[in-house]
Amino acid sequence: MKKKYILIFSLFFSLSVFSQDGLQEKAKKISDEMTMVLSLDEQTSEKIFNIQLKRFLDAQKIRTIHKSNKEKMNIELKKMYNRLWGKLNDVLGKEKMKSWSNYKNSK
Repeated sequence: MKKKYILIFSLFFSLSVFSQDGLQEKAKKISDEMTMVLSLDEQTSEKIFNIQLKRFLDAQKIRTIHKSNKEKMNIELKKMYNRLWGKLNDVLGKEKMKSWSNYKNSK
């Protein structure tokens, strides 16, 4: 019985670790793209990475909590995206955010 608990715990822990690695890769990809497009320095790039990683972790948490209520989930995700925009705006400033928005819209 004890072995079953250890096996189940190990399985859930490993799934959590793999999931977070994927989120870190997504955050890195976006921060690298923003760094290239906006010519950001290393310090700003790291801030962007941390903001994006928190975004993906928060979104994952919201989707888990509200998976049975799509309307509530969408409301919470929209609030989170608005906070994301504000944080990015604080770090990058209005001009770079405008440049980023133009870049994303042109893709």
